[in-house]
Amino acid sequence: MFELTTLDHNQTTTLNQQVMVFGSNIDTQLKETVVKVLLQDLPGVTDISVDRDNWERILRLECNPEVPSDLVVAKVRSIGFKCYELV
Repeated sequence: MFELTTLDHNQTTTLNQQVMVFGSNIDTQLKETVVKVLLQDLPGVTDISVDRDNWERILRLECNPEVPSDLVVAKVRSIGFKCYELV
């Protein structure tokens, strides 16, 4: 009737994800691309998006829980953008 299955590696990884949300001044496609290239090399980051239509220009990261938010803020600020964590 029911079949037992095991989680594959990708499903297990998904269960151990967190979502971090930041305000920024990333308001163009080019700026978004630059930030994505910068952040995609952080270990454990699986998805990066920017809501440029929102007044806070929401930067959203799906990542491993060990990724520190202050590291994300520091990296984004290091290339001249505003970035602050939204709680």
